[in-house]
Amino acid sequence: MSRKSLLSISVIIYARNEESNLKRLFSSLKKQNYPKNKIEYIYIDDKSTDRSVSIAKEFGAKIFRVNTGDIELNKGIGMHKAKNDLVYWMDADMEVIDKDFFLKLSYPLQKDPKMFASFTNEFALDKKHPVKNSFLRFISYDPLQRDPLYQVFSPSIQETIIRKGDGYFVCKFVPKRIPPAGRSMYRRLKLLKTDVSKNESFIDLETLEIVSRAGHQHFAYVPGAKIRHFHAENINVLIKKRLRNLSRDYLPNLGNKYYTWFDLKNPKDVIKIISWIIWVNLLIPESIVGLYKSIKFKDLAFLWQPIVSVVTTDLIIFSILTSKGGWKLISSIFGSSNH
Repeated sequence: MSRKSLLSISVIIYARNEESNLKRLFSSLKKQNYPKNKIEYIYIDDKSTDRSVSIAKEFGAKIFRVNTGDIELNKGIGMHKAKNDLVYWMDADMEVIDKDFFLKLSYPLQKDPKMFASFTNEFALDKKHPVKNSFLRFISYDPLQRDPLYQVFSPSIQETIIRKGDGYFVCKFVPKRIPPAGRSMYRRLKLLKTDVSKNESFIDLETLEIVSRAGHQHFAYVPGAKIRHFHAENINVLIKKRLRNLSRDYLPNLGNKYYTWFDLKNPKDVIKIISWIIWVNLLIPESIVGLYKSIKFKDLAFLWQPIVSVVTTDLIIFSILTSKGGWKLISSIFGSSNH
């Protein structure tokens, strides 16, 4: 495929006071082999007081300043500012470690007109780029950085693969059975023709469900396109993010969400929730799982397994029990079980 025929890409980056992270991200983006006239970088700055804007300017990104305090809204603003064929979102705390990243990630979309989007692993674990942080390694063994709780209640990529392509896997995302591959590269115009465009915000996982319901179910999984997302380098950060998502997104929008982990009206899902809570609080079963994986992968990072499982689960339960939205959730569970 000639470089002239490559599809153009809009990369959207959003941040507030992420000076050190942006230095790392933009430094890695400078090494990309994608033709410069085929790619634009859009930086949405949410009232930064450090050098974030200056760093983005030095890199050559298009700057748009906002004051929303809303990550999803900032993503939506970037989506509507984009002009190119494909659109892709990047967090400030990311790093590209493959100079052909955009070439590889866009390849399935260049090759197959029926392919709606493409995605890759959230964090590349390989021998060329060793990771000393054991906690980061632990969550990154999962391609989408799902911690144990997340793995139990969401489908894996492997469950959706229907065939192998040239350097990628073709996945079929069926409504209610979609892995959390929210960071995907989309065909921009087709994306805007779905119900995603009805909202000012862009919510990653909600988008997956919306486009799947609209019939756009073919996604390309490209593990060879390597990036790293340093989204939780210790257990405290992971807990804060899980509780933030629960209080800011899940509980306030209970009953109005497209992408959900479980169906509270389904007795099997309720039993699954209760069984998981009992399982992790016994401690021994998850300790055995962690020990087994440590031996299998020859990495002691999996000794985090019982700790992460019980701490994230119990703190989420506590948060639910101490909030109004949580009691609404509990009421819906018992209400559904009585029918």
